[in-house]
Amino acid sequence: MLPVRLESVCAFAHSDALARRACFIIRGSRTLYLGRSSHRQPNTLRWRPYTQFVGARFESGLQKCLLDTGSLTAHLVRASEGDFRVQVLAQYWGLPTLSERKRLGLGDRDWGIIREVLLICRGQPWVYARSILPARSLTGHLRRLRGLDSRPLGHILFTDPSLRRVPYELCRYPMAELPEQARININEKETPAELWGRRSCFLLADKPIMVSEIFLPAFEPWS
Repeated sequence: MLPVRLESVCAFAHSDALARRACFIIRGSRTLYLGRSSHRQPNTLRWRPYTQFVGARFESGLQKCLLDTGSLTAHLVRASEGDFRVQVLAQYWGLPTLSERKRLGLGDRDWGIIREVLLICRGQPWVYARSILPARSLTGHLRRLRGLDSRPLGHILFTDPSLRRVPYELCRYPMAELPEQARININEKETPAELWGRRSCFLLADKPIMVSEIFLPAFEPWS
């Protein structure tokens, strides 16, 4: 299979709204950069250190999964007995949100690859994940992440011997703010209005990458 390469980016903007209008020329056997996302991250999310949630009420078994420091991909593969795949919703060059830029130590004009996926287990979306791969992190051996397709990002991260993980932040993510594909087959009348989410920065050779994960109603905690 020929590698997918980004040939040019015809987008230069200084606001979140314009950053979503990126235009790309693609070469390769598969479409990788899917253009801008129609989904906009809510500005009201309150990400806080996990230590501030001591005493919070979690669904049965969920707290252990939220705070687990191992590979979520590996856990989901085992929990689903191998019936696992990644559905890429969007993958594009853009400007992260203000909260994401602050957490990553980025400036107002620092762009990166924004990747939104569903982690599908047994045919159902269990996790919605949003990753920020800053352009300045995608150098050296991490340049390979520029060509990431439907492979699980987590598998690549956790096989890197230089990996270090910054402690989690947690939030309550509004169900109504999820991408439409993540809400398929969900009875919102019988589902909490907010779902638990976590995010963490991974340092690979001291280069930061952020991953946020929202645990969907179909998620089954592992034992």
